[in-house]
Amino acid sequence: MPIRHFDIFTAERRLIQTSAVSQLKDTRIGIEGNDWLRKIVPKEPTVTAMGGLPLRLRESIEKELKQFKSHGITPIFVFPGLSILRKDKPFSKEDTRPSHRAAGWEFYEKGKTDLAMSNWASSGGIHPADLLNCVFHILHENNVEFIRAPYSAWAQLAYMYTHPKQLVNAVYGGSELLMWDIDKMITSIDFEKGNYHWINKKTVLQDLHVSDEQFLDICILAGFEYCPSFPPLNTSVVSFTFKGVHDLIKQHKTGFNAVQAYSDNPIIAKTHYVDIFCRTRCAVKYHLIITDEGEIKPLNIEHAPNDIHEFIGYRLPDELYYYLMRGLIGPQSVNSLVSGVLIENAPLDNGESTEYHNFLHQLLNIRTQTLSLLTQPLHQFYKTRKVATHFWFEPTVEQIMHHQPNDSHGSAHVDATPLNTVYEKTNSWNVTRDFIDAELRSQKVNTVTLKFCISTLENASVATKTITKPHPDQPLEDKNEIVANVLWKTLEIRDFVTSSKHVHTPWGKALHVSLKGDDVSRPMQEALLTALELIRFEVLTNKTFSKTYTRPLGNELEQKNIILLSRALSLLPIKLKNMQWSGPLNRDLLVFNSFVKALNRSYRNLCEMLTLSFFLNGLVVKDRDDYFEINDSLPYMADVNVALGLVCKHYLERIVEGQSAIEALASTEKAFPTCVSVKEDLETGFQFWTRLLEAVGILFKTNTISADTFNMFSNANEWLQNRKF
Repeated sequence: MPIRHFDIFTAERRLIQTSAVSQLKDTRIGIEGNDWLRKIVPKEPTVTAMGGLPLRLRESIEKELKQFKSHGITPIFVFPGLSILRKDKPFSKEDTRPSHRAAGWEFYEKGKTDLAMSNWASSGGIHPADLLNCVFHILHENNVEFIRAPYSAWAQLAYMYTHPKQLVNAVYGGSELLMWDIDKMITSIDFEKGNYHWINKKTVLQDLHVSDEQFLDICILAGFEYCPSFPPLNTSVVSFTFKGVHDLIKQHKTGFNAVQAYSDNPIIAKTHYVDIFCRTRCAVKYHLIITDEGEIKPLNIEHAPNDIHEFIGYRLPDELYYYLMRGLIGPQSVNSLVSGVLIENAPLDNGESTEYHNFLHQLLNIRTQTLSLLTQPLHQFYKTRKVATHFWFEPTVEQIMHHQPNDSHGSAHVDATPLNTVYEKTNSWNVTRDFIDAELRSQKVNTVTLKFCISTLENASVATKTITKPHPDQPLEDKNEIVANVLWKTLEIRDFVTSSKHVHTPWGKALHVSLKGDDVSRPMQEALLTALELIRFEVLTNKTFSKTYTRPLGNELEQKNIILLSRALSLLPIKLKNMQWSGPLNRDLLVFNSFVKALNRSYRNLCEMLTLSFFLNGLVVKDRDDYFEINDSLPYMADVNVALGLVCKHYLERIVEGQSAIEALASTEKAFPTCVSVKEDLETGFQFWTRLLEAVGILFKTNTISADTFNMFSNANEWLQNRKF
């Protein structure tokens, strides 16, 4: 959130200046990425009801990039990295998003679509962090430079802007940038009108009659992401204004004097506001940035205190920050370690089913393994760091993640388990380029994928050649080497491959069979892996969840088949037009999508930490220029929405109503104008279903699943055969 009411103040005082975009020709502009995305990506309330990404994300980004190029502007996007340390307890502040989402669904079920949309729009939508893998992919495709800051993008941009080498000529972002050492900044660019708006910090200071330090205090007390608004100026009696904060500072001279003067105020005391203010001020003044030489240093280093860890967070190796900056890894797992908490908020459907709560508890295993991979090569401090998961449905309960075995006297003894020795358990995967290149030729493919990795291990005689010990003297160099070994380790950890002989387990055989043949796209490979995991977790079933909102049409048998088929097909992405979603929605499919999102995110984090593990343990060549390409090759880059599940459900319900397959298809095409080709997508969905059914058959033959589970799928398949077009 920007500095509260600062935009209202600058508009009232007419402090925003306008210039022609042509003046920015031949400049390098440092752009605060999250602020830019909020400005250019149209709001799509239906994303809250469908999951996935905004449908116009790519179009919006590429349109803007073309404008930069045609105007001779070189953008450098800077996105935030790790979160700074917070002292407040998890869920200490009320989350209003679930109530807005629930209200949206209530209005939707009553046919009041406009009210539903407005509630979904006010529920916060999708967090920018959820978009970044896809955004980075688009920027990389367009050869546009981007980095992740170690922590705040604002501080990193300030460093780049004030650097003697002029790393950027101008900065563009939110009002928070003015809290750092930036004399002027671009607030918006309107390529259509050919102008841009900017603000001069000196003009603001002159208008307020304050010093730079006083301005910083005003901004902090007004409130922004790091610090809430000063409570005495934010009550039901007093209407908050930016000028009110200004008057407070003029009266008390400094922010510290002002908060101290109110230290006896019950809200100030209860919220520890004096401490929050002081920590926030230090976090701005001495923020950690990455230099052009790859070192992590505080701003104003000559005055920096020696307890930066108290307000930013515990220091990590510079190498790790560098990999974060270059896009090799994302910040989620590292944030959990540094903060000591993994906070699980309610999902888009609000997560009201007991099945989802139980599922999150089950995911603690894979998340503990992920954390173990991160801490294994780090300092002993991190190996013994307490990290706990907190769920929104039991906010005061700590789920301790025992990520490393220890013999520490200072904490409870933790024995070695498969969860906290995952690096050691999977150290037999260091397969080199010669073998991988030969296998790529043998399989007649160019890219390392899940299909390639599981197919390589089909024959025991070939699989045994992959049993290889680490060889730091001959580190892995090629991108394919790194990605393949990461995927093989992932398959071992998730019990698709044995650790002793590197051959298929029953789950591995099922996955392999489902991926046989040509033209199995990367999204379909990932969807099949997810489907098998959800069968194992007993989530991909025809049963309703403990909290069910609506039921499909038809008798009980028809309902069960529609539930299973629409859930299965919802795992696949669908081709959609660059427009706002138009078509029916379904909360029960969104409930299922929450399971999918939680699992796929956990998989993604596991793959990223396996990759990082190779780097931090010195098993790969570190000096390279393809860090992001490695990350981009890992599975589950983007969240999938429920669109194909909605299409499948609608089509099958028309059949149940008595329409022929041709009529049902025509009806479905009419109901979903956002789809590029309903017919093609349903055909792809049914092909996916056929592959999944083959996998289920293998699982039954190997006594891995029950007869009930097998019959559930085979009966649904029999029912479907006479209802396909």
